[in-house]
Amino acid sequence: MKTLLTLLGKNASFFLPFLLWIVAGALLQAYFTHDELFLAINHANTPWADVVMTGITYIGDGITFAVMLAFILVFRKYKLFLTAGTVLLLTTIIVQTAKHYYNEPRPALYFADANYLVHTVKWVTVHGSCSFPSGHTTTAFAMFTFLAMVCRNKFAGFAFITLALLAAHSRIYLAQHFFVDVYVGSIIGTTSSLVVYTLFHQSRRKEVPEVVTEPVISLT
Repeated sequence: MKTLLTLLGKNASFFLPFLLWIVAGALLQAYFTHDELFLAINHANTPWADVVMTGITYIGDGITFAVMLAFILVFRKYKLFLTAGTVLLLTTIIVQTAKHYYNEPRPALYFADANYLVHTVKWVTVHGSCSFPSGHTTTAFAMFTFLAMVCRNKFAGFAFITLALLAAHSRIYLAQHFFVDVYVGSIIGTTSSLVVYTLFHQSRRKEVPEVVTEPVISLT
C-alpha cells in the first residue's frame, strides 16, 4: 500500500488529471444518455480532424505497445520489459474476455436504422460488434501509465495523459466506440499498469538484501 501511494504521489502529473477524467466521465454519464454522449462527440467533426484522428487512434494499437517493448529490449531493460509485457498480456486477456462476454453492438450497428446520424471516415473500416470495452483505449492508457511511472521527467505525465485521452476521443470520433467503452477501457488500462508495476516494484525491493551493520567495538 505504501509503495502504491508513493507511486501515485511521484506521478501526480499523470494521476491527478486521470482522477479528474474519472470524476468528469462519471458525471457526464449521470447527466447524459448513452446516445447523447456518443452523438455529441461524434458530430464535432471536420475534414482535417478526420485525418488527424485516423492517425491518433493508432496510439492505442497493440503494435505501438509492441514497438515500445522492442525499444525497452534494445536498451536491455529486462525487468521493465517483463513488467510492460505482463501489463500487455493482462489487459489483452481482460479486454478480449469482456468483449466476447458482453458482445455489445458498436455505433454503426446500434444506429443501423438511422445511420445518417453517425459520422464515419470513408477510409476507416467501421466494426459492428464487441464494442465494450475499447481495446485501443485500454492499451493507450496502459502504455502511457507505464511510461509515466518509469519516465524520469515527472512533468511528462501531463503529455502522457493528454495522448491517452486523445486516443480515447479518436475511438468515438471514428464511430468505433461509445463513451462508456473508452471510459471503462481507461480504467482497465491504468489500473492494470499500476497494479502490475507496483507488484514488480515490491518484489524487486524484497530481493535487495538488507545491509546489517554490526556495532564497532573499540579497544582502548
